Amino acid sequence: MNIRLISTGGTILSQMGGRGLAPTGDAGDAADEMRSRFPSHSFSLDTVMSLDSSNIQPEHWQEIADAVYRSYEGSDGFIILHGTDTMAYTSSALSFMLRNLGKAVTLTGSQIPLEDPRSDGWLNLAVAVAAVEGGINGVTVSFCNKIISGVRAVKASADGIDAFISAGAPPLATVTAFGLRAEGGWRPPFDPDSPLSFERGVCPDVFLIKMTPGLKPEIFDALLGIGYKGIVVEAFGAGGMHSEGRDAAAGVARAASSGVPVVVRSQCLYGATDLSVYEVGRRLLDAGAIPAGGMTAEATVAKLMWALAKTADVGEIERMFQTNYAGEML
Repeated sequence: MNIRLISTGGTILSQMGGRGLAPTGDAGDAADEMRSRFPSHSFSLDTVMSLDSSNIQPEHWQEIADAVYRSYEGSDGFIILHGTDTMAYTSSALSFMLRNLGKAVTLTGSQIPLEDPRSDGWLNLAVAVAAVEGGINGVTVSFCNKIISGVRAVKASADGIDAFISAGAPPLATVTAFGLRAEGGWRPPFDPDSPLSFERGVCPDVFLIKMTPGLKPEIFDALLGIGYKGIVVEAFGAGGMHSEGRDAAAGVARAASSGVPVVVRSQCLYGATDLSVYEVGRRLLDAGAIPAGGMTAEATVAKLMWALAKTADVGEIERMFQTNYAGEML
Protein backbone atom coordinates (compact mmCIF):
# COMPACT_ATOMS: atom_id res chain seq x y z
CA MET A 1 0.00 0.00 0.00
CA ASN A 2 1.09 3.55 -0.71
CA ILE A 3 0.48 5.47 2.53
CA ARG A 4 0.83 9.23 2.59
CA LEU A 5 2.22 10.73 5.81
CA ILE A 6 1.08 14.31 6.33
CA SER A 7 3.11 16.06 9.00
CA THR A 8 1.75 19.04 10.95
CA GLY A 9 3.97 18.92 14.05
CA GLY A 10 2.81 18.16 17.58
CA THR A 11 4.38 16.39 20.53
CA ILE A 12 5.18 13.34 18.43
CA LEU A 13 7.78 15.39 16.51
CA SER A 14 8.86 17.65 19.39
CA GLN A 15 12.17 18.07 21.14
CA MET A 16 12.99 19.67 24.47
CA GLY A 17 14.44 23.16 24.20
CA GLY A 18 15.18 26.00 26.55
CA ARG A 19 11.50 26.95 26.75
CA GLY A 20 10.00 23.46 26.78
CA LEU A 21 8.83 20.99 24.15
CA ALA A 22 8.40 22.35 20.62
CA PRO A 23 7.95 20.71 17.17
CA THR A 24 11.15 20.30 15.17
CA GLY A 25 9.61 20.37 11.71
CA ASP A 26 11.55 17.28 10.59
CA ALA A 27 9.45 14.17 10.06
CA GLY A 28 11.99 12.55 7.75
CA ASP A 29 13.44 10.26 10.42
CA ALA A 30 9.96 9.13 11.41
CA ALA A 31 9.13 8.35 7.78
CA ASP A 32 12.34 6.35 7.40
CA GLU A 33 11.56 4.38 10.56
CA MET A 34 8.06 3.64 9.27
CA ARG A 35 9.56 2.25 6.05
CA SER A 36 11.79 0.00 8.17
CA ARG A 37 9.00 -1.18 10.46
CA PHE A 38 6.47 -1.76 7.67
CA PRO A 39 8.54 -2.86 4.63
CA SER A 40 5.47 -4.14 2.78
CA HIS A 41 4.15 -0.57 2.50
CA SER A 42 5.42 2.49 0.69
CA PHE A 43 5.46 5.73 2.69
CA SER A 44 5.65 9.20 1.17
CA LEU A 45 5.93 12.34 3.26
CA ASP A 46 4.28 15.74 2.97
CA THR A 47 5.30 18.25 5.64
CA VAL A 48 2.48 20.79 5.57
CA MET A 49 3.40 22.71 8.74
CA SER A 50 5.29 22.32 11.99
CA LEU A 51 3.11 23.58 14.82
CA ASP A 52 2.17 22.81 18.37
CA SER A 53 -1.48 21.91 17.93
CA SER A 54 -2.47 24.78 20.22
CA ASN A 55 -1.44 26.98 17.28
CA ILE A 56 -3.46 25.05 14.68
CA GLN A 57 -6.44 27.16 13.64
CA PRO A 58 -9.27 26.88 11.07
CA GLU A 59 -7.12 28.09 8.17
CA HIS A 60 -4.70 25.24 8.92
CA TRP A 61 -7.55 22.72 8.65
CA GLN A 62 -7.96 23.91 5.09
CA GLU A 63 -4.26 23.34 4.36
CA ILE A 64 -4.45 19.82 5.76
CA ALA A 65 -7.59 19.07 3.73
CA ASP A 66 -5.82 20.41 0.64
CA ALA A 67 -2.89 18.06 1.29
CA VAL A 68 -5.24 15.06 1.38
CA TYR A 69 -7.15 16.17 -1.70
CA ARG A 70 -4.14 16.78 -3.94
CA SER A 71 -2.68 13.33 -3.15
CA TYR A 72 -5.95 11.44 -2.97
CA GLU A 73 -5.76 9.61 -6.30
CA GLY A 74 -2.17 8.46 -5.82
CA SER A 75 -2.48 7.20 -2.24
CA ASP A 76 -4.13 4.22 -0.62
CA GLY A 77 -4.55 5.95 2.73
CA PHE A 78 -3.40 8.87 4.84
CA ILE A 79 -1.81 9.22 8.27
CA ILE A 80 -1.79 12.76 9.64
CA LEU A 81 0.76 13.48 12.36
CA HIS A 82 -0.85 16.03 14.66
CA GLY A 83 -0.61 17.34 18.20
CA THR A 84 -3.14 15.92 20.61
CA ASP A 85 -4.50 19.13 22.16
CA THR A 86 -6.65 20.16 19.19
CA MET A 87 -6.63 16.88 17.28
CA ALA A 88 -10.36 16.34 17.88
CA TYR A 89 -11.18 19.75 16.41
CA THR A 90 -9.12 18.99 13.30
CA SER A 91 -10.57 15.50 12.90
CA SER A 92 -14.09 16.91 13.23
CA ALA A 93 -13.46 19.65 10.68
CA LEU A 94 -11.90 17.24 8.18
CA SER A 95 -14.91 14.93 8.62
CA PHE A 96 -17.16 17.65 7.19
CA MET A 97 -14.69 18.95 4.60
CA LEU A 98 -13.82 15.51 3.15
CA ARG A 99 -16.79 13.21 2.58
CA ASN A 100 -17.47 10.10 0.54
CA LEU A 101 -13.97 8.95 1.41
CA GLY A 102 -13.12 5.55 0.01
CA LYS A 103 -9.83 5.55 1.90
CA ALA A 104 -8.65 5.95 5.48
CA VAL A 105 -7.66 9.43 6.64
CA THR A 106 -6.50 8.93 10.21
CA LEU A 107 -4.92 11.36 12.65
CA THR A 108 -2.43 10.28 15.26
CA GLY A 109 0.23 11.68 17.55
CA SER A 110 1.64 10.98 20.96
CA GLN A 111 1.82 12.14 24.53
CA ILE A 112 5.60 11.57 24.59
CA PRO A 113 7.92 12.59 21.71
CA LEU A 114 9.30 9.91 19.40
CA GLU A 115 12.84 10.78 20.48
CA ASP A 116 12.05 9.61 24.02
CA PRO A 117 12.57 5.84 24.57
CA ARG A 118 9.24 5.76 26.46
CA SER A 119 7.32 7.26 23.55
CA ASP A 120 3.83 6.02 22.82
CA GLY A 121 4.18 7.37 19.30
CA TRP A 122 5.33 4.15 17.63
CA LEU A 123 2.32 2.25 18.98
CA ASN A 124 -0.03 4.97 17.77
CA LEU A 125 1.59 4.99 14.33
CA ALA A 126 1.16 1.22 14.17
CA VAL A 127 -2.53 1.63 15.04
CA ALA A 128 -2.83 4.23 12.27
CA VAL A 129 -1.29 1.79 9.80
CA ALA A 130 -3.81 -0.83 10.97
CA ALA A 131 -6.63 1.63 10.23
CA VAL A 132 -5.36 2.04 6.67
CA GLU A 133 -4.77 -1.69 6.21
CA GLY A 134 -8.19 -2.51 7.63
CA GLY A 135 -10.03 -0.15 5.30
CA ILE A 136 -11.47 1.99 8.10
CA ASN A 137 -12.51 4.59 5.57
CA GLY A 138 -13.34 8.14 6.51
CA VAL A 139 -11.68 10.47 9.00
CA THR A 140 -10.61 8.85 12.26
CA VAL A 141 -8.31 9.26 15.24
CA SER A 142 -5.93 6.34 15.90
CA PHE A 143 -4.65 6.32 19.46
CA CYS A 144 -3.72 3.76 22.11
CA ASN A 145 -5.11 0.75 20.21
CA LYS A 146 -8.40 2.51 19.39
CA ILE A 147 -9.66 3.78 16.06
CA ILE A 148 -12.26 6.47 16.80
CA SER A 149 -14.61 8.30 14.46
CA GLY A 150 -13.25 11.78 13.79
CA VAL A 151 -16.45 13.39 15.07
CA ARG A 152 -16.62 11.32 18.26
CA ALA A 153 -13.02 11.75 19.45
CA VAL A 154 -12.47 13.78 22.62
CA LYS A 155 -9.17 14.30 24.43
CA ALA A 156 -9.97 13.28 28.00
CA SER A 157 -6.51 13.21 29.60
CA ALA A 158 -3.78 15.84 29.52
CA ASP A 159 -1.02 13.45 30.54
CA GLY A 160 -2.33 9.88 30.27
CA ILE A 161 -1.15 7.62 27.45
CA ASP A 162 -4.76 6.58 26.74
CA ALA A 163 -5.63 10.20 26.03
CA PHE A 164 -8.73 9.92 23.82
CA ILE A 165 -12.20 8.54 24.34
CA SER A 166 -14.95 7.87 21.84
CA ALA A 167 -17.71 10.03 23.32
CA GLY A 168 -21.26 8.72 23.11
CA ALA A 169 -20.44 5.74 20.89
CA PRO A 170 -17.98 2.84 20.83
CA PRO A 171 -14.78 3.22 18.84
CA LEU A 172 -15.00 1.98 15.27
CA ALA A 173 -12.35 -0.65 15.93
CA THR A 174 -9.69 -1.73 18.39
CA VAL A 175 -6.31 -3.35 17.81
CA THR A 176 -5.89 -6.55 19.82
CA ALA A 177 -3.34 -9.33 20.05
CA PHE A 178 -5.36 -11.09 17.34
CA GLY A 179 -5.58 -8.14 14.98
CA LEU A 180 -8.15 -5.50 14.16
CA ARG A 181 -11.53 -5.98 15.82
CA ALA A 182 -14.57 -4.03 14.66
CA GLU A 183 -16.54 -2.50 17.53
CA GLY A 184 -19.49 -1.04 15.66
CA GLY A 185 -20.37 2.62 15.59
CA TRP A 186 -21.80 4.69 12.75
CA ARG A 187 -19.61 4.90 9.68
CA PRO A 188 -20.23 7.40 6.90
CA PRO A 189 -21.60 5.88 3.69
CA PHE A 190 -19.32 5.48 0.70
CA ASP A 191 -20.61 5.52 -2.86
CA PRO A 192 -17.90 4.16 -5.17
CA ASP A 193 -19.73 5.65 -8.15
CA SER A 194 -19.46 9.18 -6.77
CA PRO A 195 -16.33 11.29 -6.39
CA LEU A 196 -14.76 12.53 -3.20
CA SER A 197 -16.75 15.46 -1.82
CA PHE A 198 -14.29 18.23 -0.98
CA GLU A 199 -15.65 21.37 0.70
CA ARG A 200 -12.70 23.18 2.22
CA GLY A 201 -14.39 26.39 3.41
CA VAL A 202 -14.74 27.17 7.12
CA CYS A 203 -15.73 30.37 8.91
CA PRO A 204 -13.53 30.91 11.99
CA ASP A 205 -15.92 33.42 13.62
CA VAL A 206 -17.55 31.00 16.06
CA PHE A 207 -17.40 31.41 19.84
CA LEU A 208 -17.87 28.66 22.43
CA ILE A 209 -19.42 29.68 25.76
CA LYS A 210 -19.57 27.37 28.76
CA MET A 211 -22.61 28.31 30.83
CA THR A 212 -21.83 29.13 34.45
CA PRO A 213 -24.10 30.32 37.26
CA GLY A 214 -24.24 34.11 37.09
CA LEU A 215 -23.26 34.47 33.43
CA LYS A 216 -24.49 37.82 32.12
CA PRO A 217 -26.74 37.60 29.05
CA GLU A 218 -25.04 40.72 27.70
CA ILE A 219 -22.17 38.44 26.65
CA PHE A 220 -24.20 37.63 23.53
CA ASP A 221 -24.41 41.32 22.59
CA ALA A 222 -20.66 41.70 23.17
CA LEU A 223 -19.91 38.76 20.86
CA LEU A 224 -22.08 40.22 18.12
CA GLY A 225 -20.34 43.55 18.59
CA ILE A 226 -16.91 42.10 17.83
CA GLY A 227 -18.04 40.26 14.75
CA TYR A 228 -18.79 36.67 15.73
CA LYS A 229 -21.12 35.02 13.23
CA GLY A 230 -22.03 31.93 15.25
CA ILE A 231 -22.20 30.96 18.91
CA VAL A 232 -22.08 27.55 20.59
CA VAL A 233 -23.31 27.39 24.18
CA GLU A 234 -22.49 24.50 26.48
CA ALA A 235 -25.59 24.60 28.67
CA PHE A 236 -26.42 22.81 31.91
CA GLY A 237 -27.70 19.24 31.88
CA ALA A 238 -30.03 18.44 29.01
CA GLY A 239 -29.78 22.05 27.84
CA GLY A 240 -30.71 24.63 30.46
CA MET A 241 -29.68 28.24 31.05
CA HIS A 242 -30.83 30.47 33.87
CA SER A 243 -33.88 32.60 33.15
CA GLU A 244 -34.56 33.99 36.63
CA GLY A 245 -32.66 37.13 37.58
CA ARG A 246 -30.38 36.97 34.57
CA ASP A 247 -32.28 35.94 31.45
CA ALA A 248 -29.80 34.12 29.23
CA ALA A 249 -32.59 33.07 26.89
CA ALA A 250 -33.18 36.75 26.10
CA GLY A 251 -29.54 37.03 25.04
CA VAL A 252 -29.97 33.99 22.80
CA ALA A 253 -33.08 35.55 21.27
CA ARG A 254 -31.26 38.81 20.51
CA ALA A 255 -28.47 36.93 18.77
CA ALA A 256 -30.86 34.75 16.76
CA SER A 257 -32.96 37.75 15.72
CA SER A 258 -29.75 39.40 14.47
CA GLY A 259 -29.12 36.44 12.16
CA VAL A 260 -26.44 34.81 14.33
CA PRO A 261 -27.13 31.10 14.90
CA VAL A 262 -26.85 29.93 18.51
CA VAL A 263 -26.28 26.18 18.87
CA VAL A 264 -26.85 24.66 22.30
CA ARG A 265 -25.24 21.47 23.55
CA SER A 266 -24.94 19.89 26.97
CA GLN A 267 -21.72 20.54 28.87
CA CYS A 268 -22.02 16.98 30.23
CA LEU A 269 -19.64 14.42 28.77
CA TYR A 270 -22.35 11.77 28.43
CA GLY A 271 -25.92 12.10 27.19
CA ALA A 272 -27.55 14.28 24.56
CA THR A 273 -29.05 17.75 24.48
CA ASP A 274 -32.85 17.77 24.59
CA LEU A 275 -34.33 21.23 24.90
CA SER A 276 -37.89 19.87 25.07
CA VAL A 277 -37.58 18.28 28.53
CA TYR A 278 -37.49 21.28 30.87
CA GLU A 279 -39.14 24.68 30.80
CA VAL A 280 -35.74 26.37 30.73
CA GLY A 281 -34.89 24.37 27.60
CA ARG A 282 -38.17 25.24 25.91
CA ARG A 283 -37.43 28.90 26.54
CA LEU A 284 -34.28 28.44 24.48
CA LEU A 285 -36.20 26.77 21.67
CA ASP A 286 -38.65 29.67 21.68
CA ALA A 287 -35.66 32.05 21.56
CA GLY A 288 -34.39 30.40 18.38
CA ALA A 289 -31.67 28.13 19.76
CA ILE A 290 -30.54 25.18 17.62
CA PRO A 291 -30.08 21.94 19.62
CA ALA A 292 -26.88 19.98 19.00
CA GLY A 293 -28.22 16.61 20.11
CA GLY A 294 -25.40 14.28 21.12
CA MET A 295 -22.61 16.04 19.26
CA THR A 296 -19.26 16.61 20.95
CA ALA A 297 -18.12 20.18 21.59
CA GLU A 298 -15.40 19.81 18.97
CA ALA A 299 -17.79 18.49 16.33
CA THR A 300 -20.37 21.18 17.14
CA VAL A 301 -17.87 24.03 16.75
CA ALA A 302 -16.38 22.56 13.57
CA LYS A 303 -19.79 21.88 12.03
CA LEU A 304 -20.99 25.42 12.71
CA MET A 305 -17.79 26.86 11.18
CA TRP A 306 -18.29 24.63 8.14
CA ALA A 307 -21.99 25.49 7.85
CA LEU A 308 -21.38 29.24 8.11
CA ALA A 309 -18.91 29.04 5.22
CA LYS A 310 -21.75 27.68 3.10
CA THR A 311 -24.65 29.91 4.18
CA ALA A 312 -25.65 32.73 6.51
CA ASP A 313 -29.29 31.63 6.56
CA VAL A 314 -30.15 30.52 10.11
CA GLY A 315 -32.97 28.27 8.90
CA GLU A 316 -30.63 26.47 6.51
CA ILE A 317 -28.02 26.09 9.25
CA GLU A 318 -30.68 24.59 11.52
CA ARG A 319 -31.53 22.11 8.76
CA MET A 320 -27.85 21.21 8.45
CA PHE A 321 -27.73 20.58 12.19
CA GLN A 322 -30.56 18.10 11.75
CA THR A 323 -28.55 16.25 9.09
CA ASN A 324 -26.06 13.53 9.96
CA TYR A 325 -23.07 14.03 7.66
CA ALA A 326 -20.27 12.11 9.36
CA GLY A 327 -21.73 10.29 12.35
CA GLU A 328 -21.78 13.41 14.50
CA MET A 329 -25.48 12.98 15.38
CA LEU A 330 -26.58 10.31 17.83
